[in-house]
Amino acid sequence: MYEAPLIKPARDYDEAVRALSDKRRYRQWSAELKAAHSRKIAGRTSHLLRFQIFAGLAAAAFSLGWDLLVMPEHAEFAVLARLLTVVPLACTGLYLLSRRNLQWAKAMVGASIVCLGMVAMHLASFGGEALMTRYVMATSFLLGIACLALPFSPAELRKFALAFALGTGLAALWPNPLEPLIAATHIAFVVLIGGISVAVAQNYWEIDARGFLKDLREEATREALRHSNRLLQQLSERDPLTGSLNRRGFERVFDKLIVQVSAANADRLDKDKVSIGRASVMMIDLDHFKRFNDTHGHQAGDTCLTLVARALEDVVGKTQGFVARFGGEEFIAALRETQPGEALAIAEEVRVAVAELLVPLSGAGEASVRPPLVTTSVGIGLSDPITRAIDADEGRALREDLIEMADAALYSAKRAGRNRVEIVTWDEPLSRSA
Repeated sequence: MYEAPLIKPARDYDEAVRALSDKRRYRQWSAELKAAHSRKIAGRTSHLLRFQIFAGLAAAAFSLGWDLLVMPEHAEFAVLARLLTVVPLACTGLYLLSRRNLQWAKAMVGASIVCLGMVAMHLASFGGEALMTRYVMATSFLLGIACLALPFSPAELRKFALAFALGTGLAALWPNPLEPLIAATHIAFVVLIGGISVAVAQNYWEIDARGFLKDLREEATREALRHSNRLLQQLSERDPLTGSLNRRGFERVFDKLIVQVSAANADRLDKDKVSIGRASVMMIDLDHFKRFNDTHGHQAGDTCLTLVARALEDVVGKTQGFVARFGGEEFIAALRETQPGEALAIAEEVRVAVAELLVPLSGAGEASVRPPLVTTSVGIGLSDPITRAIDADEGRALREDLIEMADAALYSAKRAGRNRVEIVTWDEPLSRSA
């Protein structure tokens, strides 16, 4: 039967091609495409978030040292504020990363940075003008560095920058307001540095996103090429009339059935000398098929061949075997005989199935049993038990030997009257089946 394609291009690929051709920005992508991008960068995002958490904790520790140096009278607040906000949020982010909950981990990382900025602005309100200015500058640069370093999407980054601006602005105005000029400076720096940093980060994100689209497009091309190659292989290995394997397909599947199976069991075979069964090939030829064609026409002959192919596949398909059309009215089958006499029994079942396929209707007053319109002769070639690994060259030699043996057995069946089964084993002469 015709094999269904193994590879079907994903819907995301077509969407990626359209997004590239239309030059869509990330915000214009479909939800499905954004989800595919998120899955693609999930590992990198997790790694960067983990790095940002430890970097944020290091920054908090460094800023705490600075606070203790320049504002020792507020040491208790500086320590407690970080221990009660920045550290718990960072640790929660680490836990969420371990649970692969990226969205909430991002929220915790962003909140910890906002809290770090708010603590700095609150401490700045207790200092002099020069100290306030330093804190304002440091807080603004914290926002800029965070925007460039955090693995946030443009929408997430804008939310973070807005939360940072509102949080630090609130800390600058309440409960201990900064000097008006310093507060205005803070607002200006946050807007300027934050805006520039968000724009730069968004540009980098767009570049990375377009790279993702190009990767998807290239992957789609490779998938389509593999799909086409698979389809061409199927077409080149299939008989166009019956849909069964042709001779080329028979050779490939035989190698897979015998050679690759023995290779997969090489260690067990060589060590224990066990058997994976006997290799068997059956040559199946329809008897007097030219007479059938001349009597019923070539279209009926083609239909008959198709019906025979289906019947053979139904019988042989119950075993570890397969069927191919060898040419004209001749078919070939192969299987691994796992029990003594299995090949002979299957061949007899094949003979009976073909004989029962096309039976003429009895006329009035005629005997109810009439000879079948089509019969078949079957020749079997049977190898010795396979107890060692077989390489590709040995597999080809085994295949050709078994075909030759099966052909000789088929010739014997034809000479002995047709509609029968004959078998040739590896070390025995021709022997007629019961």
